[in-house]
Amino acid sequence: MKVHAASLAAILAFLGANAAFAADKLYNIWFEQPTKVYSTNYQKGNLFPAGSEVTEVSKSSRKVEFTDPKLGMKFSVEFVAKHHPGVTGEQWADRFLTTKNFAALSGGLTPAEIKAVKAGQIQVGMSKKAVILAAGYPPEVGTVSTKLDTWKYWRHRFGSYSVQFSDGKVTKSEQ
Repeated sequence: MKVHAASLAAILAFLGANAAFAADKLYNIWFEQPTKVYSTNYQKGNLFPAGSEVTEVSKSSRKVEFTDPKLGMKFSVEFVAKHHPGVTGEQWADRFLTTKNFAALSGGLTPAEIKAVKAGQIQVGMSKKAVILAAGYPPEVGTVSTKLDTWKYWRHRFGSYSVQFSDGKVTKSEQ
């Protein structure tokens, strides 16, 4: 079975989970050091694209580890519980991995949304699904529900930005 890294997004249901459920749970991840990535998904460094194939997947309540077979790099993504109140490590990990490729994940998005997702960008007019693929799920410490019209993301440990929605579309992004 092929497993793909999620974007965020946000990323992700994983290994035998319901694939239809997984398609809405994926996101890009950013990393500076592949051996030390956080579930907060700080948006700096290199972008590991949504739908990328990964191998050697290991999942626990504290982290998800996998290998990028194209680069031969091992990744370790640590679950930071205080940034995800109300979400268990298992629930977070289930939003992080899927059996879907990028074409399946991005089904229903416009060409402009797909281009932005591939670049890890949030743009005015994007749907919430596209934002989750581009930037991941916003950490629950700043956004208690994706049903809200304002989501908070982190660039790095001390810098955040907001994304505002109206009728399910981005109206303003401070990205």
